[in-house]
Amino acid sequence: MEHLSVVRRRQPQNILVVEDDPTLGRLVQMVLGKFCDNVSLARSGGEAIAAVDLGDFDAIACDISLPDMSGLEVIAQMRRREPGCGIVAVTGFVDVNVAVESMKCGADDFLGKPFDPEILWHMLNKAADSRARHIEAEQATAYRQLAYTDALTGAPNRRFIDEFLVDAIDRATRDGQPLAVAYLDIDNFKLLNDFVGHDAGDQILCAVANALKDVVAEPAAYARFGGDEFVAVFPGMREEQAEIVIERVRRLASRVEMANDAHVSLPTRLSCGLASFTGTESPRHLVSEAEDAMYLDKSLTPTISGLPFASQPADALMKVKNIKALRNLVKAIDRRDSYTRYHSDHATQLAVTLGRDIGLPEEAMTALTIGGPIHDLGKIVVPDEILRKPGRLTNDERKTMEEHPVMGAAITAAVTDYDPVVNLVRHHHERWDGGGYPGNLKREEIWVPTRLFTLCDAYSAMTTDRPYRKGLTTEQAIAEIERGRGTQFDPDLGASFVAMVEREYGGDSTRGDAAA
Repeated sequence: MEHLSVVRRRQPQNILVVEDDPTLGRLVQMVLGKFCDNVSLARSGGEAIAAVDLGDFDAIACDISLPDMSGLEVIAQMRRREPGCGIVAVTGFVDVNVAVESMKCGADDFLGKPFDPEILWHMLNKAADSRARHIEAEQATAYRQLAYTDALTGAPNRRFIDEFLVDAIDRATRDGQPLAVAYLDIDNFKLLNDFVGHDAGDQILCAVANALKDVVAEPAAYARFGGDEFVAVFPGMREEQAEIVIERVRRLASRVEMANDAHVSLPTRLSCGLASFTGTESPRHLVSEAEDAMYLDKSLTPTISGLPFASQPADALMKVKNIKALRNLVKAIDRRDSYTRYHSDHATQLAVTLGRDIGLPEEAMTALTIGGPIHDLGKIVVPDEILRKPGRLTNDERKTMEEHPVMGAAITAAVTDYDPVVNLVRHHHERWDGGGYPGNLKREEIWVPTRLFTLCDAYSAMTTDRPYRKGLTTEQAIAEIERGRGTQFDPDLGASFVAMVEREYGGDSTRGDAAA
């Protein structure tokens, strides 16, 4: 008989024959032995399963009729144990239903008795090769998925969204369809890592990724762009349509709060910017436009979510269009003294809450949300040996430190002429009794939002841990605020502040340890 020749990338080296007929089993073993060196024989289902557990087979020929158990069950168990092995089911009862059941159990092919053993060799070759190709295809798919997936969050990564955006721009150009890009950034993310822990930061990243997964539907796509930043691309959508989707993402993310050991909770808020493709922008330019819009949103929106500052007057937008530069300067201070950034955001969070409680007008609230995070901006000019000094300052050092409100106001005024923000930055160390600095203003000479922020600034400073001292508890800090009413602080605002803190923290002394 002329031997069948099969062109293959590889041939099975280890074969298992499961056959209860001793004569047929030996015949098949002998013929297959001419093509490979290792052909094992099992005469029952239990023996076959035990052999598979011990061996590493490339191909298996299994009789369906076995003395101890169903050959179909044997095939199913061997498939679970050897997913990369080629399996051919063999039976003397040729029937379409039997063939279908064999395939369902994991067989790659089906052969009826009587058969030529060399035909079986051909089929084993084919089954092993098919299984190998299938495994390789699965691996290639898995490797491709890994290449386009962020390891931490499971979201698509920057490589994916970069390529997706190129294709989306090509389609938008060709079809004349709208295209919007959103750039999202998690507010206070370094703060979360520093004061709540990196595990909590990872949870926040995963929560944002899950919110995007739940809301952003095809043909749109999203990705973790890097660090705490995400990008979403919306083919066929205008900016206002994409904004509706992103607001849903923001609402989902805002439900996630992380608390430190002292039970101080920090909410999750996303700043977002949107940009539209007009027909000329490159992918890099479009993402950059959305990023710039995100920084504007970060500047105009409070550090806690859910407050109505998404829409600002046009003149206010113009006056703070360069606010990104100020935030970058605050980041520079943060690299020198991480306390500054946490303290600024914490004080702003308190101020916005209190301002909402007492019904401050929109201009005042805007000044708090913009000026609060940058109120210590002037510290950029304070020498490191003073800024980081672990103890009391000398008189000369204190004079240098007390110059920071004036310097901060000057820098702010140079970037934006938004007077309410400049006022807050310049006068946040004034006192009700006139003993503050730099202007020795007193009582109603100090703008109401500035008097309010002074309270929140002092409370945050008292309750925040520093390298050289432990922060006060809530009860201790409230007692200090009460003692300062009418001297350091506006007495009426002081009472409102104490009521707000007691409402938020319930007077629990363990909750005020803000930076533990």
